[in-house]
Amino acid sequence: MTFGFDLPKCAPSFWQRMDPRWKLAGVLLSALALAFVQTWGPALAAVIGTLLIVMLSRLPSRWYLRRLATALTMYVLFLVWLPFVVENSHETLDLGFVTLSLTGLLRLFVLSAKLVSMISLMLVMLATTPLHDTFKAARSLCVPRLLVLLLLLTYRYVFLLMDEFARLRTALRVRGFRNRADLHSYRTIGQVAGTLLVRSHERAERVGQAMRCRGFDGAFRSLADFRTAWPDVLAFSALVAYAVGLLVWDWFAR
Repeated sequence: MTFGFDLPKCAPSFWQRMDPRWKLAGVLLSALALAFVQTWGPALAAVIGTLLIVMLSRLPSRWYLRRLATALTMYVLFLVWLPFVVENSHETLDLGFVTLSLTGLLRLFVLSAKLVSMISLMLVMLATTPLHDTFKAARSLCVPRLLVLLLLLTYRYVFLLMDEFARLRTALRVRGFRNRADLHSYRTIGQVAGTLLVRSHERAERVGQAMRCRGFDGAFRSLADFRTAWPDVLAFSALVAYAVGLLVWDWFAR
């Protein structure tokens, strides 16, 4: 059984019909610009702008919020301590039982806003563009061929690796194995990891031979035919201009 990303079926929208090349270029350039924002005003405006794009893309709200919450949960576990680290130069807020750093709290807000904005853009890209079209668009934008093929094969076979791991885990549990903090469990986990790597290597060899037998020459091919229209260029220009405008605003707000 082969798994894949749980991508939703979006209602028809302009973002879904947009040329993947212009869409990918706009998303990557905008995400790069947003990564340099350091003040709260542009960060808040970035969140508002990306949420508007999510609404225009007509993404299913439950799908979007679930994945955004998952990413933010992992992020908060690492940076939730920022408001509690008080330095001499920080503005503070004394609550009696704890003293919070307003500077750290502001940094947490800015980082969270940038993360929400960039993840939202990536989710829009994933949900409104088939992955094979995205890979072809990346190749059209002169992304190295080897990198595109590695990403494509990684996406295709990482789920096979997960399926193989699930079978090994089931086999262990059928034989009565229970994971405990002892030497036997550590040795068993090491053996399973080694078996998984060996089986993965054997599968990769068979896949490589099958691809060569079918005439694979290292070139990425797709049946998708891209055509640029003036709304694509206009949407790309508006998205990049908005991100650059936020960056300029951030520069003067520092």
